[in-house]
Amino acid sequence: MKFIGDTRESLSIALTAVRANPLRSTLTMLGIIIGIFTITLMGAFLNGMDHLFRQTASSMKTDVYYVDKWSWGGGDWRLMRNRPDIQEEYLNQLQAKMTTAASFSMSIGKWGQNVKYKNRSVQFVTADGVNEGYLQTESMNIQYGRFFTSAELLSARPVCVIGYEIASKLFPNTSPLGEVIRVSGYPLQVIGIAKRVGGLFSVFTIDNTVVMPYRTLQTAFGQKHQSVTIGVKAKSVEHKLDTKDELEFYMRQIRKLKPNDQLNFGINNQDQFNEQIDKISGLLSTVGFLITGLSLLVGGIGIMNIMYVSVKERTREIGIRKAIGATRRSLVFQFLYEATILALLAGAIALALAYPVTVLANNLLLSDSDLQIAFPIAYAGLGLGLAIATGIIFGLAPALRASRLDPVDALRYE
Repeated sequence: MKFIGDTRESLSIALTAVRANPLRSTLTMLGIIIGIFTITLMGAFLNGMDHLFRQTASSMKTDVYYVDKWSWGGGDWRLMRNRPDIQEEYLNQLQAKMTTAASFSMSIGKWGQNVKYKNRSVQFVTADGVNEGYLQTESMNIQYGRFFTSAELLSARPVCVIGYEIASKLFPNTSPLGEVIRVSGYPLQVIGIAKRVGGLFSVFTIDNTVVMPYRTLQTAFGQKHQSVTIGVKAKSVEHKLDTKDELEFYMRQIRKLKPNDQLNFGINNQDQFNEQIDKISGLLSTVGFLITGLSLLVGGIGIMNIMYVSVKERTREIGIRKAIGATRRSLVFQFLYEATILALLAGAIALALAYPVTVLANNLLLSDSDLQIAFPIAYAGLGLGLAIATGIIFGLAPALRASRLDPVDALRYE
């Protein structure tokens, strides 16, 4: 009971001291407000970006491996640039040899194309030339229209399936089916519209892609010899690593690599994309925590200095309290409570500012974007915890100094 009474008394004195110096208290809290505000917004942004990245990654099937000239996991691009191209004939060789694969596809891509229809245009579009296995290895679903027939694929017919973003920008009020668009000047008839995927502002998904027969793309861009991408879908997700091992084994055979030779091709999968996402998220988190740590350090030093000033100003009061029986522990608690309340108020103000900022950002800046940030409850709790810890850590030294004052010397202080 005595502990509860001491706690209540110390808390009351601390609140009175904070209210007595509102300007000083506000300036002291500023550093902590910035720190907690930063970590909360950082958490909201990271959650939104992580969801967006995962949404983009989900457009790729987890049980599909892509044989490519480039490796998604990173590496020296100069070495990868000098790798031999992936040849068309590799597809037939892999189909004849592999036993753990369910389906195969082959595609080539051209990035940075422009697409026009009458007076409307879309820039930085991906053009993909594909074969009949594309629908089995990719996550593209046809929402309107149809995919290519075997005759269209074999005869290089000028037809295409367009992504949602392209359709909405070129044909905002009409159906594009049957219309002729121009991809970097080459005319193609639209026979299908892919279902919207979303993610990463739709730039790196099927939403921003024009898909056409493989031979059509070669005809359109005049490139008969180009490195292709071969997609290999495993028979089951549970045994996809067996498919990867078998794929690497036969690709080594095809490339005539010795057991100790490094791969001169890439075998890519969604898992590598997720690893890159984790690295980016980790980097952003580290930067955010560094900024938050510096702000809290500044705020904590401010609290410590103000508490030293407060101890000095109230030396006589401390002497009186000690003279009438106040214990060292009660004085420590009194000043610790005061420092902690300052820090906690700063954290609460920061959260009160961060919440409307996230709402305004979604409604005004990100209303037309797939990126949406949500107020992070976990980061808000972490922020309040850091605020309390800052108050306790930086308020401890002034509190101990107050508790160690000699009551006689303190009463003589003017």
